[in-house]
Amino acid sequence: MPRGNSHITSGCLVLLGVGLALCLTAVLVIAGFVLAFYGVDFERGPAVAVLNIYGELVDEQYVLEQLAELADNPATKALVVRVNSPGGDVTAVEEVFNGLKRVQNEEGLPVVASMGSTAASGGYYVCCATQRIFANKSSLTGSLGVIIEYPNAEALLEKVGITFEVIKSGEFKNAGSLTRPLTEPQREHLQGVIEDYHEMFIELVSAERSLDVEEVRALADGRVFTGRQAVELGLADEIGDLDTAIHFAASLAGIEGEPRVIRLEEPPLSLFSLVHRLGAAAARLQRGWARSSGFPKPGYVLR
Repeated sequence: MPRGNSHITSGCLVLLGVGLALCLTAVLVIAGFVLAFYGVDFERGPAVAVLNIYGELVDEQYVLEQLAELADNPATKALVVRVNSPGGDVTAVEEVFNGLKRVQNEEGLPVVASMGSTAASGGYYVCCATQRIFANKSSLTGSLGVIIEYPNAEALLEKVGITFEVIKSGEFKNAGSLTRPLTEPQREHLQGVIEDYHEMFIELVSAERSLDVEEVRALADGRVFTGRQAVELGLADEIGDLDTAIHFAASLAGIEGEPRVIRLEEPPLSLFSLVHRLGAAAARLQRGWARSSGFPKPGYVLR
């Protein structure tokens, strides 16, 4: 073979090899992005999952979906609930509590709570679903109580000459309407509802924290406590930060060494995700408000 042709053949082979290497690299990079986007975990071994519950809890579905995603991960062997919430809608809080209990009872996952700066009222209610509660010394917790607030704009509406005619099927149908103050029977009725919710809260804390009902009742007057006070009162178990809670949960699951941690990352912000978030926020706001006679009013909240 002429020497010139040999050089050309060698050069083609080199270019072909470089091209194949670049194509393979591109395929691997694209595959990595795709797998990461769909949540494929390249790491192996048991892990502790961290579920964040932040802000006022009025949309339980979002939290329960995250809980299910973490619990369904084969690597998850224990769960830490990081609570930084002042409370929220009574039913939303209760359903998150029940979801955490199901994860423990049906799937056998150890569940531990870690209080952030605030884990009060409904935030504390959620913590009670776990096997152990860790609090920072400076965490604010407690505030064991229920509240409902009704705005009354009757005087303002009269000044601008607006009146409302209400046709209703019973005296209590529009209790808490924006257009008129509560009557005494309505006030007594709503107070009874609040007290029943409050009693449920007291009974739950008593059962989950192994405290005497009357002892809890004495604390359930709306007062807040520091994390250190909560431990002294039996409302929390131990002073410790999130890392302490993660290591304790790992020990419950029998994970040796430094535990691997699984967290759900927020998707990158885009125009579509921004619109979705705004819609979700509006839905949460609507869910957190009861409606009567066409006028919005706050629902019963644990805070």
